Amino acid sequence: MGITYNADAQVRKRTTSKKKTKEKTEQVSLLDKINPEIKFGNLGFFNGLAISTKVNAGFKVSNRFSFGAGGKLYYDQSSVVGPDPSITDLGGFLYGRAKITNEIYFQAEYALMKYGADPVGYNFRGLREDQKVNFPLVGLGYCSGLGKWRFGIELLYVTNELARDYQNSVVEYWFGASYNF
Repeated sequence: MGITYNADAQVRKRTTSKKKTKEKTEQVSLLDKINPEIKFGNLGFFNGLAISTKVNAGFKVSNRFSFGAGGKLYYDQSSVVGPDPSITDLGGFLYGRAKITNEIYFQAEYALMKYGADPVGYNFRGLREDQKVNFPLVGLGYCSGLGKWRFGIELLYVTNELARDYQNSVVEYWFGASYNF
């Protein structure tokens, strides 16, 4: 039994893997930073029907701050003898939002509203022609839920006295759904 040793044998080279550690930065897609919402509110059933809707889309600057724009529609129908007259008010708004907690937030809005004139033959608000009123609103909101969908309520104080008169309210209240809150 002989063991032969070959000095010319091929030397096996050990391979080393050099793992380059790259910092992984979490990239959020643009769609994940968009926050669309739809809300209904300012309901009234006394002597007619009052209902409002509000749609908006925001951009999340960070997890706590966002800003955006949207539109509002107010519909008021009065119940009287004869045909029931109605008034439609339209407007847009810009807003900024700051989350206080994951569910509670502060919101400031600047509304650009066009209040519709009273129907011919009726004097509800004393408007003979459409009126444009721009004004700020401030308030708080609460959203809860799991995943990307949240549901909640929002209360906004109307700071302009003329707008309060036209809307017949001091506070706007909204119930709605928010995606990517």
